[in-house]
Amino acid sequence: MTKVDDLLTELADAVGRRDISYNSRSATWDIYEGYTFGLVIRAAFAAGGTVAYQDRYGNTVTRLLFRTSPGMLYSTAHPYTHAVLFFPGCDPLELHVGVRVQGRSGVLHECDVLVLPVEEANLSRTRSVAPRGTRSLIAIECKYYAGHVPLHLAREFHGLHSDLGLKYPFFVTNLRTQRVERYLTYHNRSWENGVIPYSRESVYFEGLIREAFKKYQSIRGLLAP
Repeated sequence: MTKVDDLLTELADAVGRRDISYNSRSATWDIYEGYTFGLVIRAAFAAGGTVAYQDRYGNTVTRLLFRTSPGMLYSTAHPYTHAVLFFPGCDPLELHVGVRVQGRSGVLHECDVLVLPVEEANLSRTRSVAPRGTRSLIAIECKYYAGHVPLHLAREFHGLHSDLGLKYPFFVTNLRTQRVERYLTYHNRSWENGVIPYSRESVYFEGLIREAFKKYQSIRGLLAP
C-alpha cells in the first residue's frame, strides 16, 4: 500500500519543496489529488514550461493551500492556490485542484485536477461563474482506494467527460483494475492505473500530460518568422 509520506514527499519535490497545506493527518484521497497536481507540474517543466503559484487574487504565494472538498474556482472563502503554467509563445494556463466545471448540459461537475486557459479562469472569477468544460484543456479524475476500484467510477467518468467536452480527460488510480481498464479502453478514454510514487505508471502518466502540453504548444504557440 502506498505510504502517505511518499505522496507528500513527491508533491513537495514537484513544487520545489514549498510549504503545503496537506500533512500526514490529511485524507489520503485529498493528498492523492495533490500528488497528481505535482505530476502535472513535472510534466509542464518537461514540456519546456515554467510555473508560478498564486492565490485567488493573483498574489504570488510560498505556502500552497489546496482544497479538500469541491468548490467554485471564483470562491473567496479561502485564498486557495493554483499554478500558472507558462509555455513559450502561448497563452498561459492555470492548474487547479477540486473545482466545479460546467458541462455542455449546463450541469456542474467536479474536476479533481483541472488545466484551463488563464482567460477562462479570469472570466470565472470576474463573473462568478463556473469555467466551461469546452474551454478547458485537461481534467483528471483521481481515485485512491485501499481495495478494488469499483467499475461504476469508470462509468461515471465516461459520462462526466462526454458532458464536459474537453480535449484531454484522464482517469488515474493507485491500483490496477482490469475491468476498469477494459471499460475505459472500449470507450476510448485515457487512463493510467497503478499511479503511485516511484512507479513506472507514474512516469507513463507524466508522459501523457507532457504530450498534451506539447500538442497545446504546437497548436496555440506563435509561429516563428
